[in-house]
Amino acid sequence: MSKKSILLLVSLLALSIAFVLGSQILNKNNESASIIHATNLKSKPTGWPWRGISMQSGKSDYKDIQFLHNSGINFVRLQLKPSKRTDNGRLAPIDAFYNELLWTDKILDECKKYNMTAMIAYNFFVLDPKDAIDDKSEEFWQGSKYLDSAYSQIDIICKRFKNRGAELSAYEFMSEPAIGGDEFSRASSPPRLEEFFKNALKTLRKYDNVRYFLLTPGPYGKPLNYVGFKGFNIKDDKLIYGAHQYLPQQYTHQGIKNRPRGIKYPGVVAGKQWDKNALIKSFNALKSFETKTGYPIFIGEFQSVRWAPNGNQWVKDVIEIMNERKWGWAYFAYKPDNDFWNPYMEVKNPTDQPDDWKLEDKGNESAIWKYLTTTALKKK
Repeated sequence: MSKKSILLLVSLLALSIAFVLGSQILNKNNESASIIHATNLKSKPTGWPWRGISMQSGKSDYKDIQFLHNSGINFVRLQLKPSKRTDNGRLAPIDAFYNELLWTDKILDECKKYNMTAMIAYNFFVLDPKDAIDDKSEEFWQGSKYLDSAYSQIDIICKRFKNRGAELSAYEFMSEPAIGGDEFSRASSPPRLEEFFKNALKTLRKYDNVRYFLLTPGPYGKPLNYVGFKGFNIKDDKLIYGAHQYLPQQYTHQGIKNRPRGIKYPGVVAGKQWDKNALIKSFNALKSFETKTGYPIFIGEFQSVRWAPNGNQWVKDVIEIMNERKWGWAYFAYKPDNDFWNPYMEVKNPTDQPDDWKLEDKGNESAIWKYLTTTALKKK
């Protein structure tokens, strides 16, 4: 090899080393990062699998983080709900939006103090409850008016929190995508959902190439949506795929909006036997998707109403399945807006007929809270 060739080879090697080191510095100082380059790497976040709880601003504040930390929880999913706060607090939509961000800042400050991490989950893009259009409406997905508004809100959020450290690990936008219907009735997945995720991710990557980004197929983020689903045509080295587990919904949502109560687990629900094996099968498509693609899997919500017969067993079965698969999860929820989702609540008159069951607050002495903090959160 000639001297000139050797010098050229050395120069190329030095350039390659400089590129690698430069990339490492850029990743470490992510604030100046632009849109991340597509790769085939399926990395997993620090501290994975996350096992924690969802919380929202209605009844919780930054002081709760110390308690959650002391309870063994090191991950929180922060649900931003400005439209809910607009309705309840009679605030102007813009005030409600920034109040949610202020609440998030205070929570993240405490997470940093206690070496916890969080996901920002923003899934309520229409701020004014007087507006009949929301992301479940066909009009939301038509044209650009509402979608552009959603991207603007995502931009404000990502820009505001871009300088955060390890206390913020991920973002979730649109966790239960659907048009029409509800969890029970017929609904469809938004036809522009992949486009939405691409634009939301592009907005995030303008400011941040460190945080993970959650994707989920519609409708309503059910694990059964992964049957035949091959993934979105989105390439990024920090993607998580997710779902919410409330199956069977006739059981987990019984008593809400005058739905029949007294539906048992294990038992026959809507003509099908539901037990732990059935729950395992409901996750099979998601497990197959994980095996084929290698993406981390995150179950962002799961719960049964607190008056559901044997509801604690349903929760335990779901957690055992997720833990066996080493999936991340967030229990729903800590100090939620509705008592029937609150893990502190237990039935105070279990000898009566289920239709007559009432809830009482047992605080952190409730059976399911003790299970969560002593057993479910332990990593193996």
